[in-house]
Amino acid sequence: MAGPYVGTRDFYPEDMQFRNAMFAVIRSVCESYGYLEYSAPLLEPISLYQSKSSEEIVNDQVYRFTDRGDREVAIRPEMTPTMARMVSARGMELIRPVRWYSIANFMRYERPGKGRLREFYQLNADLLGPATPAADAEILSLLIDILTAFGAKQGDFLLRVSDRRLFDSYVQHTDKEVRRSIGRLLDKREKIGEEAFQEELRRTADGPLVDRVNSFLSIRLEDLEKLGQKGEIDAAVGGHLSAVSDILSAQGKSAFLSFDPGIVRGFDYYTGLIFEAQDLNPENRRAICGGGRFDRLLGQMGKNELPAVGFGLGDVTLEQFLRSRGFLADASPKKGCFFILFPESRDASLKIASDLRKAGVLVETSLEPSVKIGKQMEAADKKGRRFVLMMGGDELARGVVRVKDLATGDQTDVKPSDLSSHLNRA
Repeated sequence: MAGPYVGTRDFYPEDMQFRNAMFAVIRSVCESYGYLEYSAPLLEPISLYQSKSSEEIVNDQVYRFTDRGDREVAIRPEMTPTMARMVSARGMELIRPVRWYSIANFMRYERPGKGRLREFYQLNADLLGPATPAADAEILSLLIDILTAFGAKQGDFLLRVSDRRLFDSYVQHTDKEVRRSIGRLLDKREKIGEEAFQEELRRTADGPLVDRVNSFLSIRLEDLEKLGQKGEIDAAVGGHLSAVSDILSAQGKSAFLSFDPGIVRGFDYYTGLIFEAQDLNPENRRAICGGGRFDRLLGQMGKNELPAVGFGLGDVTLEQFLRSRGFLADASPKKGCFFILFPESRDASLKIASDLRKAGVLVETSLEPSVKIGKQMEAADKKGRRFVLMMGGDELARGVVRVKDLATGDQTDVKPSDLSSHLNRA
């Protein structure tokens, strides 16, 4: 029997429990900052991504086809262009700053591997309106709080931060295509290794430019002010990054930040702050997620420009990060009830089960009253139920339900009218 399409996954119930627990934490943190959830169609016109996404995605990774109306469409490979389209459509109607997030699925035709699949789910969180250090600091703070909400702490991950303007101003090469080629090469530097990076860099650039790129990679945060005064970089960058760092330091979060000029990011729409969250586990050392500032993208939609900053956090890399540290180990805790049925009290038991459900209690019932109690108890445990409810002939005569707590082994007789409050207190 054939399995799922290559690079995609089936989600069995236990997988869904983990995924739902993961998404619940994300939603809780995003909404604690005032971010509102949105959604959008899975299909978009291919034109939405042309010139607004990375060339690699548009040319090599987009699932694209012509529909029956002779329209060229794509299965969305990312959410940022869609978000920009939606915001542009509402224009001045939206109350600023706009704080939006979505958790949606995407497809990219790329080679599946560790932390990378063709279909994946991803959180996109975006803040639109101000182009201030405070806005950049908030989006970084949100990402830090999401990861720490799972139990991560200092030493588990690091936000590597830079600014897209640094590279363009420092390299100072007049040929835009050469700069873009080097930028894409920098973006995959860690994947291919330093030796392969230097070899490809020498094929892409002449000697002086190779030296300039390598000099760029050695820049430290404390160098930015002096380089700005000398005109070697955009003078505004150093002050902006320092202000962002100061805001996060006041929140006790500066230990999660590290300046790294080698962070470039592959999308052409980034205009300022760029960052990646790095998993510091030696066995899984890779980027968990990334993002940055994209102030001109909305202007490309035919409307006025609106400054924006945001990030994407994919479920595949996040799940690896969480499982490698045992986070969300209780994603499938024992919960709800399993009502064992007896022939003499079947109808009364099913009526109680129905009343409990109306009260918001999860109740699963046996379908075969003739099955031995031991087998039904075993089924309840395997299904992850916290309580077993029983009403045999004796309990029926006394007007009670026997409640067994599978977590503690305790048994209690409870009147049907008190059952929901008893179970909800546990």
